[in-house]
Amino acid sequence: MNSGKDLISCFLAVFLLSFAPVSAQHVLTLDECREMALEQNKKIRMAKEDAEIAGLTKKVAATKYLPNFSFNGGYLRLNKAFKPLGSDMFLPVVPYNSIDPLTGAFNPASLHDPATALNTFVMNPQTGQPMLDASGNPVFKNYALLPADKMTMDFKDNYFAFLTVTQPLFTGFKITESNNIAKYAENIAKENVVLTKAEVLVKTDKAYWQVVSLQEKVKLANSYEALLDQLVTDLENMYAEGIIIRNDLLKAQVNQNEARLKVMKAENGLALAKMALAQIIGMENENITLPENVIDKGLSGAYSMMNPGNTSDKRAEVIMLKEKLSIMESSKNIERSKFMPDILLTGGYGWMNPNPYNGLNKEFGGDWSVGVVVSMPIFTWGERKHNMSTANIKKQKAQLELDEAREMIDLQIRQNHYKYNESIKKAELTQLSKVQAEENMKMAKENLLEGRTRLTELLEAQVQWENASSEYIDALIEIKTTLSELEKSTGEIYRHLDN
Repeated sequence: MNSGKDLISCFLAVFLLSFAPVSAQHVLTLDECREMALEQNKKIRMAKEDAEIAGLTKKVAATKYLPNFSFNGGYLRLNKAFKPLGSDMFLPVVPYNSIDPLTGAFNPASLHDPATALNTFVMNPQTGQPMLDASGNPVFKNYALLPADKMTMDFKDNYFAFLTVTQPLFTGFKITESNNIAKYAENIAKENVVLTKAEVLVKTDKAYWQVVSLQEKVKLANSYEALLDQLVTDLENMYAEGIIIRNDLLKAQVNQNEARLKVMKAENGLALAKMALAQIIGMENENITLPENVIDKGLSGAYSMMNPGNTSDKRAEVIMLKEKLSIMESSKNIERSKFMPDILLTGGYGWMNPNPYNGLNKEFGGDWSVGVVVSMPIFTWGERKHNMSTANIKKQKAQLELDEAREMIDLQIRQNHYKYNESIKKAELTQLSKVQAEENMKMAKENLLEGRTRLTELLEAQVQWENASSEYIDALIEIKTTLSELEKSTGEIYRHLDN
């Protein structure tokens, strides 16, 4: 019983393993390669990261409209004490009736009373008027002493903290234009993603058709090698029968070795092309399998895919240059705003220790404040004027770049259209040459077997057939690649993007 179960288990294991390679070899179509490239390509991912950064920068610019809160605090250690008085001071003593009982302030008019003046000032016995000192001030009878050494303030440890709020009221539209620049920069970054995707699609198409081309050339090289192998076998039989000389056999064997070398080169080129395609579409496995005989599909309907109504304004490059022109306009407005004042509303609350609001006691005391700050440069030696001129020139330059880009794109569309038409005509001619070369090769072989021609003519006919077949493959691939370039130049390739 156990041996039967073991046999069934082995059979199931072999059965499942036999299907594993089949499932692993997934055949990739052009559309699948494009989708994988759009999802996995590193350049596209980097462009998306740049777009995300631009979006965050736009959000940062929008915060400039809002008030700015800041907190500052610190500790200050002093070495020497404060000495407000350089020497002792004497303060005149006035009578009590000179003090206003309501406000507690000194009333100078009370000194005009003769009785009050007699009790307050030192009177001149001859004139009956108050005596004056060297500075012309009246001399009082009584003075209060303020000793300078008693007025020192020894506060070595000092603490402070401030909470400040600043709100821009008017900045000459600097904040508005800065936000516009951030918006335009974000649009440029988004269009750069579109442009990168289009470039990656064209690169993917070229890499895909390069693999297809080399697949066909490997087949062609194998067919050419098989022809020469058969020819060498026939010539060896003919040489054994004495029909041909050894020199003819050696010529065929030399071509046979060259054919084997072509097979090796084609296989190596195919491996490298698959590696390049795998890198573009983000595949780690380089063992890529593409459909067979895909090269001949879609040729007859290629003309109908083109839309003559396309304009250069569809191109991402033109849209990006338009946004750049808008940035230059906003930059010029920012330079113009430097001729206008900046008005800020500021307010806050501060704490200090020692407390200046309570006899400088060693405690924290605070108070609030509010104000308006106006700032405007008056004279800058022509700096603002020169910056304004520079901004105008940069704007003019951006406009010239936009005009030139439109002209170059129109020229590129015409060039790619001509190349596309030439590639189709080239494919038709090379297909005819291939058919003629194949017929010529058959006739040369028949003539050689009948003894009516030389071996060199057959070898030349085989080489011509191989070259014509290779050129036909190149022409078909050129149709695909030039069509992709034409779609990119007209903006039609954006239809394939998953925006």
